[in-house]
Amino acid sequence: MVRDGSRRAGARPGHDGGEDVGEARVPAFVLAQLTVFEPSLSTDTGVAAGDADRGQVVFESTCASCHGPGGEGGSQGPRLVDSGLDAAVIASTVEQGGGVMPAGLVSGQEQADVVAYVVSISRP
Repeated sequence: MVRDGSRRAGARPGHDGGEDVGEARVPAFVLAQLTVFEPSLSTDTGVAAGDADRGQVVFESTCASCHGPGGEGGSQGPRLVDSGLDAAVIASTVEQGGGVMPAGLVSGQEQADVVAYVVSISRP
């Protein structure tokens, strides 16, 4: 296909098993291997998906001393229940810290799990 959308004389779409992508041709087998949708990943925030049940266990052992059991609020940390925080804000705060909260208390899968748990309790 030519840039203006017209076809070159004699060209047949898909004749060589590829798709037109601008000036390049991509073989059909490459297109078939692309991941169009990955349900295990978060689709709205870019934050890796976590398990809220595992996150609750990590939260209670790592975060509850400041945020209170179940995120109800504590002596140093704010109440997280019904706070309306979204996953991106929670993940950023865990990574960077804030106020008296140090950065990186949890990371990797534990962070993803804690984020999932806090999101689950923060919905008003």
